[in-house]
Amino acid sequence: MKWRKAFRAVHRDVGYAAVALTIAYGLSGIAVNHIEDWNPSYSYATESVSVGPLTEATLAEKAAHVVASLQIDPRSVRGHIQENDRELRVFLVGGSEVRLDMATGVGTHTFVKERAVFFQVNALHLNNLKGAWTWIADIFAFALIALAITGLFMNKGDRGLMGRGKYFVAGGLAIPICAIVYLYW
Repeated sequence: MKWRKAFRAVHRDVGYAAVALTIAYGLSGIAVNHIEDWNPSYSYATESVSVGPLTEATLAEKAAHVVASLQIDPRSVRGHIQENDRELRVFLVGGSEVRLDMATGVGTHTFVKERAVFFQVNALHLNNLKGAWTWIADIFAFALIALAITGLFMNKGDRGLMGRGKYFVAGGLAIPICAIVYLYW
């Protein structure tokens, strides 16, 4: 049949066009599935710091002393708060922060860094970019639907949908149905 040949061509060409996004979405999907175990977009590192007792009169002066002592670019400071009667926090651009005991000046500097590759593919997958990317993501979703449908009809006979294919389709369909039944009934 001619439609089978057309389906093969569509499946092949759409598959080639979609391969990079399929890998990116797959990688991001695996990473996001394990978000309870790790942050797939950011890594954190903590360093012990000491700036000496913070005896300055105002909170702003204490924060300025911390920034100067740790040689932090003042333009990267987002703000500061006195958490309680002992603890000072200085917030930095990108989510990093310095947390100190004001009496001793001892504390931690937590650095936040984007994870290479994971940050970018998660931004794509979670549609953090919005705007035009929403249209691209929608086109990709339609491409995946086209791949699924054309893939069903590429083979004929005992290797096709009416042969062993129906068992694979039934097995693939059973997985989300069982999950839905288990979770919601």
